Amino acid sequence: MHSKRSNISRVFSIAVVAAILLTACAKTPEESKHIPKNAGVVIGINSKQIVQKLVTNGITMDKFFSSLQEQDTSSEAAKAMKDIENSGVDINSNFFASVVFGENGAASYVSLTGSLKDAGKFENFLKQKVQGVTPTAKGDFTYAWLPADEALVGWNKQTVIYLRAFDMDELKHRGQRKMMGIPDGDDQDSSEDAAIVDSAAAIPTVLTVAEDGPTTWVPVMDHLFHLKDNETAGSIEAFKSLLKENADATFFVNPQVIVNGQQLTMMPANFKELLDGSFYTAAVNFEEGKVVMNGRSYAGKKMAEIYKKYGNITLDMDMLEKYPSDNIDAFVAYGYDMRMLGDIIKTTGMDGIVNMGLGQAQLTMDDILNAFKGQMVFVSSDFSMGKKPNPYFPQDSIEKADSKWVFAMKVGDKAAFEKVMNSPMVKQWLHKEGDQYVMEQAMPGMPALSINDKLVVAASDSALLQSYLSGKGKATLDNEIAGKIKGNPLGAYVNFEKFAAGMPADQLQGPDSSLKLQAKNLLKDLRAVSQPFNGSTQESQVVLNFKNSSENSLAQLVNLGMAFAKYHKEHKDDDNTAAGDSMMVPQGLDSAAVAP
Repeated sequence: MHSKRSNISRVFSIAVVAAILLTACAKTPEESKHIPKNAGVVIGINSKQIVQKLVTNGITMDKFFSSLQEQDTSSEAAKAMKDIENSGVDINSNFFASVVFGENGAASYVSLTGSLKDAGKFENFLKQKVQGVTPTAKGDFTYAWLPADEALVGWNKQTVIYLRAFDMDELKHRGQRKMMGIPDGDDQDSSEDAAIVDSAAAIPTVLTVAEDGPTTWVPVMDHLFHLKDNETAGSIEAFKSLLKENADATFFVNPQVIVNGQQLTMMPANFKELLDGSFYTAAVNFEEGKVVMNGRSYAGKKMAEIYKKYGNITLDMDMLEKYPSDNIDAFVAYGYDMRMLGDIIKTTGMDGIVNMGLGQAQLTMDDILNAFKGQMVFVSSDFSMGKKPNPYFPQDSIEKADSKWVFAMKVGDKAAFEKVMNSPMVKQWLHKEGDQYVMEQAMPGMPALSINDKLVVAASDSALLQSYLSGKGKATLDNEIAGKIKGNPLGAYVNFEKFAAGMPADQLQGPDSSLKLQAKNLLKDLRAVSQPFNGSTQESQVVLNFKNSSENSLAQLVNLGMAFAKYHKEHKDDDNTAAGDSMMVPQGLDSAAVAP
């Protein structure tokens, strides 16, 4: 489909990139007034902050697009940038991408909203670039149907809105076809330059519904241009608060309208009510040496009541700290009252179905949820990559990852736990010896286990299991992350630097060795923490740290992307030759057996 589209879709895609790299945005995002209240997902950009961070690090549009060009002459992306300059679109405005899920049989759509600095110029641009386009006035705005895009664009003196339908079922089917290796007609017809533009703009995949046409979408466009204050996303306090964040990028999710959408009509009505007033927002900032995402989960009235009923459970630091290693690669520690999940299921009216499914095991949902306290940890350490004997061909070796790990979970109500362990579902696999439950029969490849009425533990090997259970070991944790997660319900850590260090040296060889090394030396670690529920919201933070702490993280990511694009451009002929050679191998012969 890409090659059949008119230039207008590329103009909007590149305009988003231009806004990120070139512009300074207004303090008040006027464009947000055209985002409807039933938008399920909204993405916003603070161009002013982002441009300062990129330009300060020497990244300009010229450098960015020159890295994407396949040849020395101007690429389609560069041409689109020139078109934008003459299109009347104000690249100094904010851009919002919104996903609206249709309700009561209405079609879903994606809209891009921006500002115009010259509406007349924009109309002339459409006439020049889109064959057969017919601008039509409707009240105080004008619209035009773009047949090649199967999309509608509308504008007035200040604002331009571009919207296209998408079919969630078709999106799922396309994903299934790709997994099965079935080619898509759209894939065969797409051009590389359009793919580059779409990926750079990071706009959600859109699948059109051709039969809708302008008859369906003109009323939608009319509605977006004339939203009342109480019909906009800004009338939602969570969204309004998000717009006030001093962030480089923002994300807003309204789960209730997604569930109410036509794709999820089979969900119980009570579940939809449970989500009423629940939202998720996130503010992302690219700082020197790190990316920081501050998230906030809003709980509606019914969900808040469930939270308050059980109070806050925090993660158990002792379960984490007694892991016996000074070489920890990653961990997740969690504290959650399992009975909250039961109340959520009961609120939706689905508990009867769940209990019916557990009836054969002589258990109820409450038995299982009461049996476990919800405090759990997973810790891994000593990651390595090395050659191991091939289990199928002992004379050969394979490259294999290896690590030590422990998973532990606290037991809750003892009586409920014993009922679960003595149920037919579990008893066929485990039996009790003293205070321990052991496997009926040893099975190859199974982890080492320790199960009693206090703790359930699985480990990569018996020695590590016994050392963990003894409690004599002491994990070496970063003081900062340990201090932040203590007293909170969730903490997580991943040390990318250690995982990268375990990569074999021979995998860094080849013509792209410098590129591999640049990627290997990019990230340091990831740290995440979630704070207790405060009665209405729950705060969380994810920090992605880079090894280079003196350069802005966005600049580092863009520079790496430009390096990849440059390498692809310089070695495109080599890649095509290699692909052609592999296609010439006769069927039935292993390509590895063919002499160079």
